[in-house]
Amino acid sequence: MECVVQGFVASEVRLVCDLEQPEPTWTVRHVGGAMKGAGADQLSVLVRTMVESKASKNALRLFYTLGYKLEYEQLRVGFSFKFQRGAPITVTVSCVNKIPKLHAVEDAVPVTPGIQLVEVTAPTTDSNYNDVVQAVSSFSEYLAPLIHLSKPGVSTGVAPTAKTAAASLMSDVKGMKM
Repeated sequence: MECVVQGFVASEVRLVCDLEQPEPTWTVRHVGGAMKGAGADQLSVLVRTMVESKASKNALRLFYTLGYKLEYEQLRVGFSFKFQRGAPITVTVSCVNKIPKLHAVEDAVPVTPGIQLVEVTAPTTDSNYNDVVQAVSSFSEYLAPLIHLSKPGVSTGVAPTAKTAAASLMSDVKGMKM
């Protein structure tokens, strides 16, 4: 479950609850605005600052006390995995569900039925973000036969169908054609 509180700047504070644990755990996540400028427009990926911190079980009550308002709740169901490919990369695949009534996760309804959200993230610093951008771009190109990954808000094409993707991947394996 993710509770999102947004301000007037292009950043957001997310209060994330992991419901998979026996005792739900909370994380506060600040997601900064996108890097701006001529250089940022040339990058094939979106670069944003993100800071996470674990929080106690009364985190939601604290946020209400501080004056934050809950904009929306969502339930994300899926999985993630991490690997090293020029940079430590995390891939998250999830179905995003809207929660029509406050905290009623059992009533969650998929926002886009049958469509999964795929997010590719990697930590970076000011000194290595070009290397990380290259690693994420390279990984995205590798996945191109299966899925179209792009910067949020930038649509440069349509992902091929599963049959086309499978045929493309199989044609790369030992010269085999389907």
